[in-house]
Amino acid sequence: MTDMGAGQETLPSQRATAVALSERFPYVAFRAGDALAGVLPNRIVDGIAATTGSVILRLRPARFDGLRDNLRHVLPELSDRELERVVRANVRNLARSWADVLRMQHHPDFLASRVFPVNVENMTGPLERGRGVVIVSLHLGRWEVGLAGWNHRFGRMSVLAEAVEPVELFEHIVAARGAMGVTVIPIDTAAIRRSDDSAEARRLGAAAIREVYRTLKANGMVAMAMDRDLIGNGTPLPFFGAEAPIPIGVVEVAIRTGAAIVPVILLRAGDSVVAPCWPEITYDPHADRDAEVKRVAGEVLRIFEGVIAEHPDQWHVLDPIWAAAQPASSEDGR
Repeated sequence: MTDMGAGQETLPSQRATAVALSERFPYVAFRAGDALAGVLPNRIVDGIAATTGSVILRLRPARFDGLRDNLRHVLPELSDRELERVVRANVRNLARSWADVLRMQHHPDFLASRVFPVNVENMTGPLERGRGVVIVSLHLGRWEVGLAGWNHRFGRMSVLAEAVEPVELFEHIVAARGAMGVTVIPIDTAAIRRSDDSAEARRLGAAAIREVYRTLKANGMVAMAMDRDLIGNGTPLPFFGAEAPIPIGVVEVAIRTGAAIVPVILLRAGDSVVAPCWPEITYDPHADRDAEVKRVAGEVLRIFEGVIAEHPDQWHVLDPIWAAAQPASSEDGR
């Protein structure tokens, strides 16, 4: 009886240890990968990353159900086998993107040299006029190295980024971005979602927004993604034919500060990044604010739709976007 009691008393401690190890595993794995990225050739690192992605997909296919659902919505004409082929290519590219993060501190000059902006005057023009620029983009292609490479060469860029756990992992990622001159504006989305107090949730998000305002007012650039509703307060807008929650706050911030809104996509092209800069999306600062924000966000989403449809293996959103999709309706019939 005594032995059984002693065993039962150790179970909570054992469970706590297991949870702690599980929570720290991403950081430990990241540091191990970082060490390898510092000594191995880029080609080898890419190969290891892609193979790791394939193995994880095979061992834990349910982990990518959200990605699978999103791609099914974008590519409804594909058979199940064809869809799985796209999912596999997507996961392999996603793993390569994590390898990019690992390489940032070790090879910043090389990575920057592989970024090729297209129509860059669409971005630099507003800066020359002192307006500040909001770069609207999405989790597609070589997002990390593209933005960091641009900043390493041209400067003045900040990125609004979700704080990930454990904190050591996030700090290491921030350091990797910092090696290429990128300023990270963290937003603790997990804490915001956990907060039962709406006032507290607003406070948690307000600090990040204030920093965004300061950067834009100082004629800087802030990059934000619009294809994932991190906090859970997105506005339903038509996206690939169905309502999806879209974080349109980025558009409102731009209008309030008078900043230019420039869509930029960072496409993977072999070991390079092709970064087309779309023309500035104009807005009327005197129009009804809610309606104007939605109109501009809709223009951005139409650009995203074309790029995602053309490069579905490069669009990396693992959370289901259309969890309860309803047919979209709009005045122009889209």
